[in-house]
Amino acid sequence: MVSLYRILLDYGFFIPHSLFHILLVKETIYDCFITAFTINILLLTTMVTNSSAQDYTQWNLPEGAKARMGKGTIGDVTYAPDGTLLAVGGIGIWIYDAQTGEERKLLTGHTRNVNSVSFSPDGRTLASGSNDNTVRLWDVSNGEHLTTLTGHTKVLSVSFSPDGHTLTSGSWDGVRLWDVETSEHLTTLIGHTEFVINSVSFSPDGRTLASGNEDKTVRLWDVETGEHLTTLIGHTDRVNSVSFSPDGRTLASGSDDNTVRLWDVSSDEHLTTLTGHTNWIHSVSFSPDGRTLASGSNDNTVRLWDVETGEHLRTLTGHPDFVHSVSFSPDGRTLASGSEGNVRLWDVETGGHLRTLTGHTDRVNSVSFSPDGRTLASGCWDNTVRLWDVSNGEHLTTLIGHTEFVLSVSFSPDGRTLASGSDDKTVRLWDVETGGHLRTLTEHTDWQVLSVSFSPDGRTLTSGSEDGTILLWELDPTPTMDA
Repeated sequence: MVSLYRILLDYGFFIPHSLFHILLVKETIYDCFITAFTINILLLTTMVTNSSAQDYTQWNLPEGAKARMGKGTIGDVTYAPDGTLLAVGGIGIWIYDAQTGEERKLLTGHTRNVNSVSFSPDGRTLASGSNDNTVRLWDVSNGEHLTTLTGHTKVLSVSFSPDGHTLTSGSWDGVRLWDVETSEHLTTLIGHTEFVINSVSFSPDGRTLASGNEDKTVRLWDVETGEHLTTLIGHTDRVNSVSFSPDGRTLASGSDDNTVRLWDVSSDEHLTTLTGHTNWIHSVSFSPDGRTLASGSNDNTVRLWDVETGEHLRTLTGHPDFVHSVSFSPDGRTLASGSEGNVRLWDVETGGHLRTLTGHTDRVNSVSFSPDGRTLASGCWDNTVRLWDVSNGEHLTTLIGHTEFVLSVSFSPDGRTLASGSDDKTVRLWDVETGGHLRTLTEHTDWQVLSVSFSPDGRTLTSGSEDGTILLWELDPTPTMDA
């Protein structure tokens, strides 16, 4: 959650931390969290010389407000699973009665600001992540500190697994999984030797994740455990794009070494290298039947390849500038390619140019077809996402909200939600039917989000960032639109 304190500072205001508190109100003032009540931020204008003699939670409450909660810059707020308690993380951790606003407990121990708090599914344990590089577990019933999990650098996010047995924590140094009962560190989802994660892709069964990196390697991960399975070595420059074949047996990777490599996923064996492009390769994509691979390059072309033989089938020319993204329609008959300011649609069988979609005002970095093939999404350096009707090329709507370049777009498997990753360090979720903004994911705090991808069941979203981390997000199956 973005603190109002940070926002005001960005606009040139000097605000003492002591003036910031949280309000529990029935009507939205500053939209932070949607439930039966809404958490809102208030800047107090009254200083009280003797705070011990007065209850700060009741100072100058606006109409409808019940109480102020927390002190300092607020890092996170979360309800207990049964809705009776509310945890607020900041310079400390406050536990409140969610109905009355009464302070129940103050949990102290972190030595720097708390960025994230999360209740276990049974509501008995609270986890907290802090800038002091630690995760702490607390007994909710009595406020007792249970254990401290160490090893991270600046913990930004904590979350329990649905069964409550595993805790995940996201940090500047990667993602860690912990055994809640034993406090044992299970695994860290990191291993690349450079920060920048350029591309991530789920296998069709959702059990494996591939990541491409500045360190010239591709890594495979076990999604359930976070275990690093293997490293695929062979590229001589950074890896910009990774993609699994529809059967999950083959992985393609495109690199700044001007080549595409195909790998056998089960054996980690390098199968073949596809050569012909004369400049960096930004994007690779398999056709739905897995027989054809498309690659987009800085040589301004798209190439089509026979996956089985490695033979170059044809070159699609016409883009006046770098090709940053390629994507097949679900029926495999149409290919979309994104370049500077436009998207082109091609007939895969003949290589003929079908139409050009214009409207963007800068580089189109990513294109993606909806699962039914009727809608195309494009993400652009003009900070927008556009949706297009594939049948006639008509511009349907523009999704506005990102404040920097849009670098990646991806549809959920049911086609109802679109994810976009941006240079503004956020992932946004959108309602495809209405174009409404559903949710913003903000845990990538320092570097751009280069890649987003849904798991095959649509319940998990993965995002890869220039900070070298891969975050896995558990998604609400029925997201609600932001107010």
